[in-house]
Amino acid sequence: MGINQRWFVWIILLLCVAAIPAGMISSKGVAGKNDSSSDADFFSSNLIKTRDRIQVVKLTGMIVDKPEQGLLSGSQGSSSACIKALRQAAKEKRVKAVLIRMNTPGGTVSTSQEINDAVLAVKAEGKPVYASMSDLSASGGYYVACACDKIFAEPGTITGSIGVIMNLMNFKTLGDKVGISAQVVKSGPFKDIASPYRAMTDEERNILQAIIADTYDQFVTAVAKGRRMKVDDVKRLADGRIYSGRQAKKNGLIDELGGYDEALNDLQEACKKKYGRSDKLPVDDKSEGGLLSTILQASVGQNVFVLPQRVNTGLSADEIVSDYLMNKLYKQPLWMMQ
Repeated sequence: MGINQRWFVWIILLLCVAAIPAGMISSKGVAGKNDSSSDADFFSSNLIKTRDRIQVVKLTGMIVDKPEQGLLSGSQGSSSACIKALRQAAKEKRVKAVLIRMNTPGGTVSTSQEINDAVLAVKAEGKPVYASMSDLSASGGYYVACACDKIFAEPGTITGSIGVIMNLMNFKTLGDKVGISAQVVKSGPFKDIASPYRAMTDEERNILQAIIADTYDQFVTAVAKGRRMKVDDVKRLADGRIYSGRQAKKNGLIDELGGYDEALNDLQEACKKKYGRSDKLPVDDKSEGGLLSTILQASVGQNVFVLPQRVNTGLSADEIVSDYLMNKLYKQPLWMMQ
């Protein structure tokens, strides 16, 4: 282990040890009269997990399979966290229904399908699953939503964009100008298909177009099944265009206009009817942080490492911009639903 690595380990250990006294100082010098209420909130949020409840699962940002975030921040809202939460909800007997809060421009085909499958697994256990769209729930996001029992969106929500696209670039003309040429040794004629260093052949284009057509057919079929629509009716809407929430409702792509509260209230009524209850179910919509956040939450009663969450998006403005640019301009997956 190098010197820098040793220093990093010591810093982490010191932060962990410092969490306890920091919590004690906070509880005496800062919290004051709020000690009991802070503790009550903490224990109440954990007590919910021992009772029958509605689980809120968040899906934010690009739908793409990527590693979990680090120690200092949680990964709630990421595709991997969403899949994990849905799988847990399917197995957890205390979870009686799920509300997916969505704010996503779409993403890769396979990850969108994996979340769609996870939603169907929850429904297979007899548990209602609702979707609540925020600012944007398009393309791969709609692939996820269409599997839900009911979809809510605001009149101004952007959704739809049902289709598949493959973004490719070609640098042959630039390479010719500066005197750069690719020397390729390959095992088969299509091993370097979509190479940016030469022109695409008609045969290669047909191969890629066939992949897009097949994936598009999968998307349309999923929408037709989830929304109980005819395939031809879906295709009429599935030309890649986006819709406002009001337009989506008119075309049968969503069920109701409304936000998080409206979706949750409707889901509560559905649960009352399904489970023969007269009261509302507790709602578990707490965020989860990283390791150090959890330690400090236990000692202080709040997560000091997590920035305040926006009510509608779950992301701050700078996070939205950086996440958008990161995925649009850098390391963008080749095969996208967007």
